[in-house]
Amino acid sequence: MTADPQAQEPGRLADLAALGDVDPPPNLVARVMTRVSEPRLPSLWQWLRRPFVIEVRLSPLILVGMALALGAAFVYVGATLK
Repeated sequence: MTADPQAQEPGRLADLAALGDVDPPPNLVARVMTRVSEPRLPSLWQWLRRPFVIEVRLSPLILVGMALALGAAFVYVGATLK
C-alpha cells in the first residue's frame, strides 16, 4: 500500500498539467499590462516617508577654502566679543 495518491492515479497529473495550457482572454492581458505599466500615485503617507538623497560633491580646494573661511569667521566673532 502506497501513501502517494499520484501513484494510484497516473492520469491525474497529466490532467492537471493540461489545465495550464489555457490562454487568457486578450482584453484581460491588455488591462493587466496597462495597469502594470502605469505607475500608481503614492499616498500622502508614502510620499512623506520616502527617503530622499542629498548629494554633495566637494573638491579638496573647496574644503580648504571652507575651513579657512570658517576659521576666519571664528576669529572675527571672537575678536568682536571682547
